[in-house]
Amino acid sequence: MATLRTTISPKVTNELKVQHLYTYQKSSPGDLLPSQNIPRAIVEDAVSKVAGEDKKTTLQLGGHRFAQESFKNNVFQLVDNIYYSTDNINYTFGVDLMYTHANSIYGSEVNGRFHFRPSDGKTAMQNFDDMKPYAYYREVPLVSDPAVVGKIFNAGAYGQLQTKLAKGLDLVAGLRLDYGHYPTSPLNEELLKEVGVRTDHKLKSFVVQPRFQMTWDVNEERKDFFRIGAGIFASDINNYMTINNLTFDGKHFATVDVRGNDVPTPNFVGYRKDPSTTPTLAQFQVPTINTYGADAKIPVVYKANVSYTHFFTEKLKASLSGYMNLGRNNYMYVDRNMVKDPFFRLVNEDNRGVFVPAASIVDGAPDWKKGRISDKFGRVLELNSEGKVNQFAVVLDASYQYYKDGSISVSYTWNDAKDNTSFNGNVANTATLSLAVKDDPRDLSKMSYSNNQFRNKIVIYGTLPTFYGVSVGVRYSGIGGTRYSLLAGGNINGDFVAGDNDLAFIFDPNNPNTSKQLITGLNNLLNNPEASQSLKDFIKKYQGKIAERNGGVNGFYGLIDLRIAKKFNLYKNHALELSGDLFNVANLFKKTWGINESLGNQNLYALGGKDAAGEKLVPFDVTKQQFNYNVNNSGIVSPSGNPYQFQLGLRYSF
Repeated sequence: MATLRTTISPKVTNELKVQHLYTYQKSSPGDLLPSQNIPRAIVEDAVSKVAGEDKKTTLQLGGHRFAQESFKNNVFQLVDNIYYSTDNINYTFGVDLMYTHANSIYGSEVNGRFHFRPSDGKTAMQNFDDMKPYAYYREVPLVSDPAVVGKIFNAGAYGQLQTKLAKGLDLVAGLRLDYGHYPTSPLNEELLKEVGVRTDHKLKSFVVQPRFQMTWDVNEERKDFFRIGAGIFASDINNYMTINNLTFDGKHFATVDVRGNDVPTPNFVGYRKDPSTTPTLAQFQVPTINTYGADAKIPVVYKANVSYTHFFTEKLKASLSGYMNLGRNNYMYVDRNMVKDPFFRLVNEDNRGVFVPAASIVDGAPDWKKGRISDKFGRVLELNSEGKVNQFAVVLDASYQYYKDGSISVSYTWNDAKDNTSFNGNVANTATLSLAVKDDPRDLSKMSYSNNQFRNKIVIYGTLPTFYGVSVGVRYSGIGGTRYSLLAGGNINGDFVAGDNDLAFIFDPNNPNTSKQLITGLNNLLNNPEASQSLKDFIKKYQGKIAERNGGVNGFYGLIDLRIAKKFNLYKNHALELSGDLFNVANLFKKTWGINESLGNQNLYALGGKDAAGEKLVPFDVTKQQFNYNVNNSGIVSPSGNPYQFQLGLRYSF
């Protein structure tokens, strides 16, 4: 980076900055795998005994999902600011120009994956031992070099003024204009004819952003401060969206997704020896499309804040602040090659829609391809701007310097964040993977608690007065009210997602129509004294209904960190500091202290299993058009978090 600052006159200064940023990121498999990567094996519904009961889980082995991707970026930026001062007002005018040249190789699922599950009286592990998968999926490169080049130009112009309106009342106000030019794909005529989706839409990226901040120092006594501010802020779109849309244009990759007799027999030993033998299945290849929708825009955030700060003394102050953030035009991918209406509905699950014919559901696994509008294409994922988030927070904080340099500060945050999707950029498939729904993954009309929600956060930090060059600091940080969802344990709605986005219907154990094995399983969980109370409350609240997305509420937990440092003054301003940090102090004294017992998204059920009489249940009953479940959750939390850690530091200053 280079900076040139020029004083044009006593009132006018110009500052010019030019910089270049180069980044390179490559994901590679570990040393035990060939550099070209190999397919994965995914074993579904693998059975284990937990507390004397059969519970199911999913196992994975083999290659890495995206270990063949790489990103090379060159970013050039020029910023020029002019500062103009008068007797009453300080002005800033500027331009911000940035060009990004991104060379990217997409890697997710390019190595392929084989799926195994129970079938024909054999367990999933037996089918794995016999190398009899039921499905094979791969994004197959169609060209020797599938790299795409994204050329992105961003330009911004802005002006700001700072002035004093009255005694103790200061104002900062500004206006920023941003425009971005993003690459697009040409029109795919066949897709337009088959599905009615255009691939030549441009991303709308011009955003006008006014903003202001006012500060009132009451009577200029430096004791009471009121602040209020608001503004509009544009967000740059995640570069991965550009990569998705350039890569999946029908020319760089083709999607293979086959089942049954069309699935090749895996040869994992052979793939390790020669990764090029990974099946490509040209006869089953169809293009997957990622593209901008007609309404795709740059996300914006409408922000507002208000605060009051009071200095009781020079060393003791407290503040109360409120914040509002309204995110609009957040991006989300939806599948436009998915039939508009369900083929049938599950009457016993609040009329949940299923978007494939009942006859296409084999061993509880729907074939999503039977729910396409056009068989000539795979998924047609269109980026829209229907995502939104409403976030509000109240922060109370105080600080006190009680003796010499000894001090203590306390901060408490109350937070509320709801959205209709928490997708924030990644491969396009992640958009539908991350949004848990009742049935239609394209429906963004419902607001619920965000994946990023927490209710309470407390941070306490204190230091002792320095004594003979020794300083001691203690920090406590805690958080509570994070959220999780309960899932059904299968691909119930029949979309592309294998089972990570289907909310569970909570069967009522007091309803005589509920199957006996579910009554027993749910009552065992609810009566288990070791099961999470949060999970029990979640189940009881939604009995007889579809569980709310992120309807589970986790409790509060916190950590204590300790830092001790000793400073040695050597010569003049030369000094040596030796420091020691202990993270998660409580865990040092007892392994069950300082751990996180929060729950994440988890399956409540598994498909199939046995009924109350011990007879085998088919995962899906075609005649009744309903899925058969068993409770697949003990309710016992698996503790997480980092154990205690020590860190030693040495710093020389001069």
